[in-house]
Amino acid sequence: MATVTRRGILAGVAAAVAGVLAVGLVTAVVLTTLQVLPAGESPVVDDTTIGVQLTGAAAADTGRDAFMAWLARGILLLALIWGVIGMFAARTRLVRRPGAAAARASWLGSTRPWRARESTLGLLQLDKWLLILVPGALLLGTRAVQTSFLSWVHLVIVMSGWCVTVLVLRALVGARSPWPVLAAAGGAVVLRCVWTLIPVAIGGPAAAWSALWTEPVLRWIYALIAAVLLVWVFVAAAWALVMQVGPRAATGFVLAAIGAGLALPALVIGIIGGQTVAEAWATSLAPLGGLAAAPYVWLEFPVAAAWWAATAGGVLCVVGAALAFPARGTRAGTLPE
Repeated sequence: MATVTRRGILAGVAAAVAGVLAVGLVTAVVLTTLQVLPAGESPVVDDTTIGVQLTGAAAADTGRDAFMAWLARGILLLALIWGVIGMFAARTRLVRRPGAAAARASWLGSTRPWRARESTLGLLQLDKWLLILVPGALLLGTRAVQTSFLSWVHLVIVMSGWCVTVLVLRALVGARSPWPVLAAAGGAVVLRCVWTLIPVAIGGPAAAWSALWTEPVLRWIYALIAAVLLVWVFVAAAWALVMQVGPRAATGFVLAAIGAGLALPALVIGIIGGQTVAEAWATSLAPLGGLAAAPYVWLEFPVAAAWWAATAGGVLCVVGAALAFPARGTRAGTLPE
C-alpha cells in the first residue's frame, strides 16, 4: 500500500509538472499573440495583424442580460447540487438513488483522482452515461449562457476542442476501462464551469464581459483561477490513469490529448482564415460589450495566431506520443489493468 501511495504521489507531481508546462506553452502562445490594448487605444491593423473591438461595438440588451443571469444561476444551482450529492452520497441513503454513484465518482475523481478507479467500480450503465453527459451538458450550457446564446462560432471552437481532447484520450486508453479518467476529468470540468458561472450569475453575461475587459485586476484574478482549474482538469486525468498505464504513459496520453484538442480546431481556423473567424466571433459577441463606457477596449493579434496555436498543439502531440509509446527497450513501469 505504501508503495502504491508513493507511486501515486510521484505520478501526481509528474502530471502536475507536465500539466503546468503544457498549459504554460499554450499560455505563452496566447500571450504572445493576443494583446488587450489600453482603453482608448486603437489597433494598428495591417496585413499581419487583426483587431477586434471588445467593448462599445453595439448596444447591450439589458433584458436579455437579466434573463441570462437567472439562467446562469439555475445552471450553477444544478452544478452545486450535483457536487453536494457526490460529497455526501456515500454517507446517506442517496447512494441508492439513480445517478448518485456517478456524482460520487465525479466528486472523488476531481478532488482525489488517485481514488477515481475505485470510485467507478460497479457503476451501472446509467451512471456511466451520466459521467459523460453531465460534464458535457454543463460545459455546453455554461459557454452558451456566458455568451448569451449569441455566438455559434465560440461554441463550435470550444466544444470541438474539448470533444477532440476526450476522443483522443479515450482512443489512447484503448481496451482499459475509460471510466476513471472520465470521472476525474469530467468532475474537474464541473468545478471549472462553476467558477465560470459565478460572475455571469452575479451580473449577467454583458456585465461580466465588460468587467473582464475593462478591469485588469479582475481580469488577471479571474484568468489565474480559471487557468489553475484548467490545469487541474488534465492533472486529475493523468493521475487517474496512473494505476492503469503508469506515470510516464499517463502523462503522455494527456499531453497528446491536449495537443490534439488545441491543434485541430486551430488548424481549421487557420484554413478558414483567422480574419474571417475573428470578425464572425467579434460581431456575434458585440452586444456583450455594450455596457462598458468609453474609452473602448480592442483586442489585437497576428494573422498567423491560429497557425502558431496549431504548431504548439502539434509539439504537445509529439511529446505526448514519445512519452506514451517509448522505444521497446525502455517500455517499463506500465502497470497491469
